[in-house]
Amino acid sequence: MKRFLIALVLLAVLCAAGCGTETQDPAASGQNPIADRTQGDPAPSDASLPEEGIPQELPGVWSSADAGKLMMSETITFGEDGDLTVTGTYQGGDMGTIYGTYRVVGNTIFCSITGGTTPYQVSYAFRIDGRTLVLTDDDGDATYLRTS
Repeated sequence: MKRFLIALVLLAVLCAAGCGTETQDPAASGQNPIADRTQGDPAPSDASLPEEGIPQELPGVWSSADAGKLMMSETITFGEDGDLTVTGTYQGGDMGTIYGTYRVVGNTIFCSITGGTTPYQVSYAFRIDGRTLVLTDDDGDATYLRTS
């Protein structure tokens, strides 16, 4: 009986330790949450896709609609010339900025990140409804609000 009680207490301690609510600060671990959120498998090459114009409602500054539990948000600037800037904040602190270019084919934005992190490519399906931009990838939807 005593062994059973010791095993039960040990199991409860291990379970309680695994269920902690402390959040990890990505800045303290040296991670770049902007790059980590968008980085993954390289986007399919868009070199063979036809060139299309940038929809007039896309250029501008877009900010995360919800910072979430980690209080992490992004501000994306789509330039009329195809330039792209993404700035991140974590709990009010600057998490860095990445730079690159983008182009639009149909309802897909192809981004080529060239500065602020290891270069990579990523693509998102997108839709715009008034002042709301929704970017969709394998991780799901990310909603942004136009700020300018």
